[in-house]
Amino acid sequence: MPPFDNIRLATLEDLPRIATVAAAGFFWSPTFQFQRPHHASFPEDTLSSYWRCYLSELQDPAAAVLVAEDVGEQDERSHVYDALRHSPMYDTLQDGRARVVVGVCSIDLKPESWRMGQFSRSSSGRGADHQAHVDPPGHHVLYNTLDRDFSDEAYAVYNQMTGPAKKKYLAGKMKLTTLAVHPAYWRRGHATNLVSWCVRLADMDGVSVAVSAAPMGARVAVKAGFEEQEVVRIKRSTKENAAAHLADHDIGDVELWIAIRRPLQAPSGGSSTSNSPRRRSL
Repeated sequence: MPPFDNIRLATLEDLPRIATVAAAGFFWSPTFQFQRPHHASFPEDTLSSYWRCYLSELQDPAAAVLVAEDVGEQDERSHVYDALRHSPMYDTLQDGRARVVVGVCSIDLKPESWRMGQFSRSSSGRGADHQAHVDPPGHHVLYNTLDRDFSDEAYAVYNQMTGPAKKKYLAGKMKLTTLAVHPAYWRRGHATNLVSWCVRLADMDGVSVAVSAAPMGARVAVKAGFEEQEVVRIKRSTKENAAAHLADHDIGDVELWIAIRRPLQAPSGGSSTSNSPRRRSL
């Protein structure tokens, strides 16, 4: 396993903070704005959905979730969108802790990887092979499964437009599936460290790793050696996007950058694995 540099494998206790970091970071992606046009009205729905997403990843034997840590900034709420800033579900995790989770990424292993189950996490911080069953932390009183921030119509358009390219380039490969850093901690190398760990793992196993990224994530991936395969653009003016429920929201064009990074060295043993379809993009 690659060494960790201010990052670690996530645990179930990280879920509230991971959800906060994901909502804060992904807000700046056009994909977030496109798929979640009602995020300003329902911040708890957004946070709840990220909780469920990363709980699923943490418990998935074919996935890994990593977090980056940094010294907490007292004014970090001032760097996030207004609805999230004032949500009672916003989690600072600064109850006497010097360092907090500020970034998160998730990885899907290559199908049939010998690492299957190696990264499934518990509150003890041990892998799935060494842990008893551990329940996730209790839900916040405002936790829900309503997804009122989310647009099924927009997601259908997104999936129709991006699905073919994803199937062509991502299927059967190890994948970097999510990457988000809280805006208060941008430009400190956290995204680079998270992606670097992912590609070093792929190099150790001698496998390619694929990514489908928004423009900000693409810039980090290029520096890590990913090579562009295709760019999918969804124009706001396209007929499919003219639905009335989207017309009053500030939704710009969506761009999805699809790329692959090939291994730099022979595998150290075995192959690495991927997996499970997702209902939606992040």
